[in-house]
Amino acid sequence: MAEEKSNVVPGVFGSIDEMLETGVNEVEYAEVEGLKPGGKKARIGSVNAGDMIEWSEGNDRGGEEKKTAGLRLIAKSLVDDKGVRYAMADLAATIRKLRTVRHKECERIVRAILKLNGMSLKADDASKKD
Repeated sequence: MAEEKSNVVPGVFGSIDEMLETGVNEVEYAEVEGLKPGGKKARIGSVNAGDMIEWSEGNDRGGEEKKTAGLRLIAKSLVDDKGVRYAMADLAATIRKLRTVRHKECERIVRAILKLNGMSLKADDASKKD
């Protein structure tokens, strides 16, 4: 009788569930300059892949989704000192409040969020046209 070979490879995950058990869902945190530089710091938390896809697709779609993509990303990322996300109760209300903030401050925070999540904006400030 022929010996059956095992397809199990040592050191390789056996399933997606096994991969997810390694802590890849844990939130990472960073502190950034708050909405007013030189003032209190803001704390941001990493977001999940679904939120990053929503941000990216919102930028690609145009219209209202493009206008608020960065604000939605900020709203979903901001956390308090215990790591509780601010906007989860009312995302729309948080976005309305963030619309009143200077654009350059929002863009700075979006860049920090993207960096925390392993991404960056394509365009450099120097290459932007007024």
